[in-house]
Amino acid sequence: MDVTLRLEPLAQEMERTREPVLIVGHQGILRILYAYFMGLDRKEAPYVSIPLNNVIELTPHAYGCHEKRYCLMMKEEMLNDGQDEPVTSMPTHRENRESIMVEDLVISPTDPIMNAPSC
Repeated sequence: MDVTLRLEPLAQEMERTREPVLIVGHQGILRILYAYFMGLDRKEAPYVSIPLNNVIELTPHAYGCHEKRYCLMMKEEMLNDGQDEPVTSMPTHRENRESIMVEDLVISPTDPIMNAPSC
């Protein structure tokens, strides 16, 4: 939560900016910013899927943001290029789970935001 509090002034400043903003960062930081702009609860932020090798475009509108994802490199292409399997830093709880439960939060395995596929 400390990181969330430290990022809040940055997120508010980005809301006031009228020009496009490109953010490159660690997955944990991107999850917090994504959750902020998509209006998700703070408890959900650590479990948002931020796939590697993707650009997520958020376009603000009156009640949130529209989202568009661009895949920069397919997983198979990356592996054929001699790179290692991508590893995500997304926290997990148990293997073979039907849903993740964090206090009152339940994340379904079919939720498109929380379980967005890698390309």
